[in-house]
Amino acid sequence: MQIKPIITYSGSCPLFRSLEAQILNAIPLDTCEWRRNFQRPTKHVRLEAQAQQFNVAALEKYKQRDWSILEHPILHIFVTECNDVDTYKATIREEIDSWLKLLTSYDISDWMILLVETLDIRKTKNFMPRTTVLDKIRLDFGSKNDDRCISVLNPAKFEQKSTESFRCLVQRIRFLMLTSYNRNIVKYEELIRSKREKRNVDGWDFRQYFFMQEDLALIFEKLELPTEALIQYDELDAIFSQLITHNGLNEKQQWLNHFRRPLDAFHGICLTRRDKFEMRNKIRDEGVSLLEFRNYLFERQAYLLLTCNDIPEIAKRLLNFLFSTLREVEFIKLEYQEGALCCWEFVCALEVLQLCEQAMEPNEVTCFQHCAPIWNLAKDKLYELGKLCGLLPGCTPTSEQLHIVVQLSSGIGDAPPEQNQFLQATPQLRERSPNRKPKKSATEQLKEALGSNQAFQKLYLELAELAISTYKHVARLRSARLVGLDLGKFYCALNEPHKAVGFFTDLLRELKAENWHTLSSQTLLELANCYRKMGDSMAYTKTCSSISCCAELETLVRTFYFDEFLKSLKTLKTTLSAQPSMENANFCVLEDHFRVLDIDVVNHKPIIQDDFILVQLKVESLYPRGIVAESIKLCYELQAASLELAMENVSLTAPPSAIKTKETTSRLKVSLQLVYKQDNRLHSAAVACDLPKSKQPVRRTSSTKRKLSPSVQADFTNFVQAENIALQPGVNLIELKAKATRVGTWQFKQLCISMSSLEFLSEQLPFTPPSFEISTKPASASLDFKTLIAGVVQPISLNVSGGSFIFPPDAKITLRCSKNLRIRQARNTEDAVSYNDDASFESMLQVPLVQFKSFEERSIPLEVLTDMPGRKVSKHHEHHIALSCPWSRTELPIPVEFQPAMEATCRLHTCGTQKFLQVIMKGLDAHLLLQNAQVKCDVPGVQLLDLNPDPNQSIEIYKSLTVTYLYEIQVEPLKTEHELPVVKVHFVIKYAPLSQPEVWRTYGCAFDLVDYTTLFKLQAQLEPNELCRLRTVCNMNLKITKVHENPYTDLMYEVLNDQNLWAVCGRSAGVVSMKEVESHSISLDVMPLSTGFLPMPSIRLSKYTAGGKSKTDGHSKVHPFPPGQVYNSTKSMQIHVIASVAGDQ
Repeated sequence: MQIKPIITYSGSCPLFRSLEAQILNAIPLDTCEWRRNFQRPTKHVRLEAQAQQFNVAALEKYKQRDWSILEHPILHIFVTECNDVDTYKATIREEIDSWLKLLTSYDISDWMILLVETLDIRKTKNFMPRTTVLDKIRLDFGSKNDDRCISVLNPAKFEQKSTESFRCLVQRIRFLMLTSYNRNIVKYEELIRSKREKRNVDGWDFRQYFFMQEDLALIFEKLELPTEALIQYDELDAIFSQLITHNGLNEKQQWLNHFRRPLDAFHGICLTRRDKFEMRNKIRDEGVSLLEFRNYLFERQAYLLLTCNDIPEIAKRLLNFLFSTLREVEFIKLEYQEGALCCWEFVCALEVLQLCEQAMEPNEVTCFQHCAPIWNLAKDKLYELGKLCGLLPGCTPTSEQLHIVVQLSSGIGDAPPEQNQFLQATPQLRERSPNRKPKKSATEQLKEALGSNQAFQKLYLELAELAISTYKHVARLRSARLVGLDLGKFYCALNEPHKAVGFFTDLLRELKAENWHTLSSQTLLELANCYRKMGDSMAYTKTCSSISCCAELETLVRTFYFDEFLKSLKTLKTTLSAQPSMENANFCVLEDHFRVLDIDVVNHKPIIQDDFILVQLKVESLYPRGIVAESIKLCYELQAASLELAMENVSLTAPPSAIKTKETTSRLKVSLQLVYKQDNRLHSAAVACDLPKSKQPVRRTSSTKRKLSPSVQADFTNFVQAENIALQPGVNLIELKAKATRVGTWQFKQLCISMSSLEFLSEQLPFTPPSFEISTKPASASLDFKTLIAGVVQPISLNVSGGSFIFPPDAKITLRCSKNLRIRQARNTEDAVSYNDDASFESMLQVPLVQFKSFEERSIPLEVLTDMPGRKVSKHHEHHIALSCPWSRTELPIPVEFQPAMEATCRLHTCGTQKFLQVIMKGLDAHLLLQNAQVKCDVPGVQLLDLNPDPNQSIEIYKSLTVTYLYEIQVEPLKTEHELPVVKVHFVIKYAPLSQPEVWRTYGCAFDLVDYTTLFKLQAQLEPNELCRLRTVCNMNLKITKVHENPYTDLMYEVLNDQNLWAVCGRSAGVVSMKEVESHSISLDVMPLSTGFLPMPSIRLSKYTAGGKSKTDGHSKVHPFPPGQVYNSTKSMQIHVIASVAGDQ
């Protein structure tokens, strides 16, 4: 069937025929842009054309609105070769005018005038005509359509010069063709709409309407717009279904009789048909059945989808196509042979699957998603045909069934001859190995399967396996399990139960994971039948046990399998399997037979080590009758491991009670959605979840979470148990008991009920089990105290925690103190008067623990006392108290730090040759009373004269308060400093706390006096002393006198003046020699800088050692004198400075 736009030609027909081949061949060489009407998207299309001589008959149909866009000319061309203006005026103009008037009478405006020019070079050299024939044509006919009048050089005569003009001609023809299509398609669409609106009128024929709209689709297809063409076929599909559904029983619709033919032939679709328009001609001429019409419509849609390279869409549309066709067959009540529609569906499904298999890649999930249900459909239809024809396992076809096979094979027909070009519409077909045999067509495979039982079984198993694998590939495990159920039943019919067990087991696991109890019960019955045939006694026993606990089954069935379970249990002699994962293991899932309702620890908390753990277990038996459990064990593990697992799902702030009730308190936010029709009638009602999709509140559980046998057995090292317990149907209360051997916080993990060689293990407890603590809490002893003060009685407390230790009647704690630290047990305030003696403090104390019980805590008050340190310390005074407890063989040393209550320091003062010792007592952290301060010196020749008030008078001292004592040091003249380089002085004072003034303690410290002899005396005098004015230079006389003989000959003096008070004029430092001289005088000039009573400038005297006396000592050195060796007699003098005469301030 040739589908090309028609171009008509008039005028000089032989001339156009000479150019026809070149023009028609040049049009499809390039694409052009098609700007469509009504804001439709711009497309790039490739045009083809066919030429016909102008005929008025085609225009008559157009005028009568009974035209087809396929047969309607798209462009009309008038061709002329007239190059003479006179000739044009005489004849050609009238021909063109009559031709245009004829087109206008049929409301056609798609025309073009082509002038083929033949140039005479000799004439063109002499003169150029003022007007050409083309100008005349444009003036006469192209005033408003200048672009429709074109001239071209004759390519036959001017091949080289005509190239450009010929190219412009082809471009103009393409443009005018697309312009014509814009106009004609709009008119044709209006014609189709008007035809569709008359569908309820008597005499309306759907076939006519079908061909009209299909012609438009074929035009779009020819323009390489398969998507636009597919829209037309989809509209035809929809309106045909609507007409069949709504008017199937309407006798006025006579066109339906053409589709009511009996289905004697039920060929399936063929996507490799050689002549794709064969069925179109048959529909137009002979008429077809409903199936044939539907096949043709789907084949056309599939071809366009292949052109778009959208093979998954073909698979997606197939099921809808099959089901809608079956519904239409039912509506118009067609007669067909039994099994005919199954054959038709099977062939259609297999045809699409073969096409998808050629184009699909293994990682292309989209196409597989649509192919999986098609494989399942093909499998089901083949099974129905096998059941009809007696081809199922264990069946032999009868003569009647063989006759049915012959009739079905005849109705299926033969596969039409293939055409490879049809499949070349999609360029992405996978390359196959050249050695691989091509698959047979769907028709041949079906005929072969209906021919013998072996071929049927082989094809059925192949289809089932493909359906399962495809469902698994797209993660539709539920559907894969259901196909596995059919396959398992087929294997059972083949008497191969060992192959069926795997499929039944997978389905059972899926059903139990999603709580399909009734379906799982039916699957268990299938499994029991398989195990019985296989002779697997262990698996048969476990399956019978599960069936007897299924509440969805009838009581008689449950009782029968319960008796079977007891019989098989007695005959089992296998031992516990070492592989707890597969069906042959001796482990069973406890949740299928029992329900754990509650676990309660009866013991008082905490549980002491070596005591008995008592647990009350509430369990419900699902068996129909009573049964005896040989042992019931409930293991428990340390809670640390379970806490890490629980933290993943439970927030840290959640209380323990919220963990147990988490599942029961969560609610989904759902809302009711009502959808109404246009007439306000309710169309549908639904319940929708308001949560966003990202949260996925309802999620499919993975089948791997639910196992038919426990895969992990917990550690039963620690467990509570009961033996030989009779479990009755319903709720049972069982007391479990065990000895608490290990210490820790424990949580129950797994329950195990043993019957003969079977062990029922729980996968997980249905709630968060209670935790319990087995404690052997160690006893402990500690000292509690705050800041401790040395020299004063300080309270501390001994805290004893008994833990789980059992104390003997004579238990006691011994406290041993370090040196200078004493301790005693505190008494009541009534006995405090007789308890003020420090003699009651001891370095070791034994504290009896009278009637001390386990887990008791007791605080015992104690008092400690330590001597104050005699010297000032930078850190706290540290002591240790060692505890010896009855529950431990080692002593526990506890560091104790004391802060001094006060501290003593001394300073040496000089007045001429007299020496004074000042003792400074500074209060720190205690409020004390001081009295009887004494100074002792055991050095002969040295006396200390007390210059203080009455020593018996009490003086208070507290923090930040200073108390000073002064003593004069008298050394005999004959005792030189060389004889007494160090004088040791002992200071002793009594103190008492202000809260206990009657308790006096002694504090003592020792001082070492060195460099106490006066070696030099300094005197400074300012002249004039009576009249010293501001900013007036004064003379300061400095005199250094040697008081005692000493080895220091060279001395350095420095005037350390305050720059705001005095200014030294000249040198402020110098070196003097006292060798063989008793005194030395220095005169300096100073100037006061301020008025008032100014202190005398400070003078510092130092030891001077000249440098250069040795190679190692090349620099001079200055060493200061200790404070007691230099006496400045004028240190505290003040000079009265008055203002100068000029009034300076």
